[in-house]
Amino acid sequence: MKGAWPSRKPNQAVIASIIGNIIEYYDFVIYAYFSASIGRTFFPDNWPLSQIGLSLATFGLTLLARPLGAIILGNYADRRGRVSTMMVCILLMAIGSLLITLTPSYQDIGIAAPALIILARLLHGFSLGGEFGSATSYLIEHAPRHEARAASWQAIGQITASLCAAIVVLALQLTLSPAIFDMFGFRIATGLGAMAGISGLILRMMLKPENSEIPARPYSAPTPFLQPDTLLRTALIMGSVALGSGITYLGLYMPHYARSQYSLSGLSTSLAPLLTYGGQLLFTPLRWKLADRFDRTHSVRPMLWSCALLTLLPIPAFQLIKTVPATVLLMPLLFNLSGLFYFAALDGFIGQLFPSERRGRGLTMGYSFGVVLFGGLAPLTNAALLSWTGLSHVPALYMILTAIISFISVLSARSLLDRRTP
Repeated sequence: MKGAWPSRKPNQAVIASIIGNIIEYYDFVIYAYFSASIGRTFFPDNWPLSQIGLSLATFGLTLLARPLGAIILGNYADRRGRVSTMMVCILLMAIGSLLITLTPSYQDIGIAAPALIILARLLHGFSLGGEFGSATSYLIEHAPRHEARAASWQAIGQITASLCAAIVVLALQLTLSPAIFDMFGFRIATGLGAMAGISGLILRMMLKPENSEIPARPYSAPTPFLQPDTLLRTALIMGSVALGSGITYLGLYMPHYARSQYSLSGLSTSLAPLLTYGGQLLFTPLRWKLADRFDRTHSVRPMLWSCALLTLLPIPAFQLIKTVPATVLLMPLLFNLSGLFYFAALDGFIGQLFPSERRGRGLTMGYSFGVVLFGGLAPLTNAALLSWTGLSHVPALYMILTAIISFISVLSARSLLDRRTP
């Protein structure tokens, strides 16, 4: 179909649309991995909270700023257009990455150092609040009847970004001495992210709506957003992303879990993300086939099958970990592949729960609030429950909870989609 993007090769418009999401996941993995180095560089050692604690607390500011960004940038996307919002988002991302890359240490400029890092994280969080919703809206609105296939590039970009981040960290570990790695490793890694952001901004500046094959139209938002139907759709998007957010963020938590619970080596836990993300990319052709099926039928049954499977799988999987601890490193890949039917259609599914005039706000708010609630808080929630209960299978219980929430949400939201026949 002319005007759609059914191709399996990304064109300039697709790359421009997903590069913000790529930078988001790359930045997340990099900051989480280098949190100790960032803490020692930018925070004083005589404050009540440890330097790494301050660094992780600053990392959490992203979660606080994200909902605010979703509200403001989501409204902006509906009123001023998707491309304008995408340019604002990626510009803020690039500035945030540059601040982390170039800010002098606490020893050099004192309290200004942590202040600038806090600003960088706030900019990242605010921009991420509007990134996914505006870019995904652009993708699906320019791919009629190929919405899930087009939106699936977001997930492929996330996986690729996480794999690239893992490769960058491993390459820096192998090429730099421990002292240089601790002092400058994170600056090199975030500098690469800033360069990607600047490149993405240039691509998006060339992505003008009036030059696309879909006629441009003004994005007005005359309908009040705070009404029961809109709030219901937003809540259903939040619930629909619960499982995906939980699995994604638990995957980032699992290396720490493996070290703390089973004393696995740092090298093995560093290699595990390569297996997780590389393995997922191998199943990209299947992801596209499943997305195509959803585009043809709008049937949510495969998504429900995945949710049901992931309510049954976690407990046996964590029992296996007790017997063979090294299998903990395979769990993120296992859970992601078990949820492939769900993941393949998810972005296209939630993107179509709102009409276009409210999609910018609805998708950004539902997605951002869902990611914060079920994903961003997942490592903290699991660590706290592990400490409080002493149960080593707490992550399994958390995943079961998110699977049940997503099952109910997807089942409830299916009536909002037009049924299609193959």
